[in-house]
Amino acid sequence: MSSSALLLLVVLSAECPKELFRIERSKNANVVVYEGNRGTQTPIDADQPVSASWLLLATTGERARLGFLEKLLAYGFEARVVEKGQSATLTLKALRGRPLKVVQREGCLAAIGSIDGAHAVLKRVFVTTDERGATPKVIGVELFGVDAVTGAERTEKLVAGK
Repeated sequence: MSSSALLLLVVLSAECPKELFRIERSKNANVVVYEGNRGTQTPIDADQPVSASWLLLATTGERARLGFLEKLLAYGFEARVVEKGQSATLTLKALRGRPLKVVQREGCLAAIGSIDGAHAVLKRVFVTTDERGATPKVIGVELFGVDAVTGAERTEKLVAGK
């Protein structure tokens, strides 16, 4: 890598947040943060394009790894690099019907998908659950982002089971 390319990568990394989006829950203030990982020669890391971890805002504010069942069911994902590291396809386990495309946009990584019928940059997901009983039940999911073309805020409510 040339020194100018390395300098550009350092500058972009300093200005761009790693966070693509987060999942917030009605249960408590803890959130799952999804981050885009840059490659050394490409915009997206070929081995681990996306990573996720808990941000424990309800207690210490520290980060923690996702547990086995959390990865398997609710907060896990599959990320596959395409276009020689120029983009990645990201599919969340809980939203399999809503694949995202991780791309470089204005020098930063962004997760783009459909929100209310428009191409939008996903910023936040809010999950409302009913915690009564042995296992939590998802009541609804709200998607929040910005339109990829106009920059207008986009939101969409999904009802569980529909």
